[in-house]
Amino acid sequence: GAGVVVRAGEGVDNVAVGQHVCFVGGAFAEYVKVKAASLIKVPEATAEVVALRISATTSYGSVQSIGHAKKGQVVLVTAGAGAAGSFAVQFAKQAGCTVVATTSSNEKAVALCKLGCDQ
Repeated sequence: GAGVVVRAGEGVDNVAVGQHVCFVGGAFAEYVKVKAASLIKVPEATAEVVALRISATTSYGSVQSIGHAKKGQVVLVTAGAGAAGSFAVQFAKQAGCTVVATTSSNEKAVALCKLGCDQ
């Protein structure tokens, strides 16, 4: 889901009332109680944010939180032209990695190069 923070619990300092956020779960509720650590700040809580949150969050987690991507590393992204793959390519490039991706067509390979894929 996506929304605006209306209240924060004691000790919460990563988000503030009025900030736009996205999160996993509760997308169809008017109000949702979510752990502050799982919130991702966004410029605006829109339908596009909700649609992108799973692919982008999965990719960020894979590249940064689990993979600990660092400058100079080589990162292989399978299905690079897919929703999660295209985000993974961009997150790895932001981390300073060389990115190699697999894809199923020349057209998709061209799109990957435009996203910064090295091979």
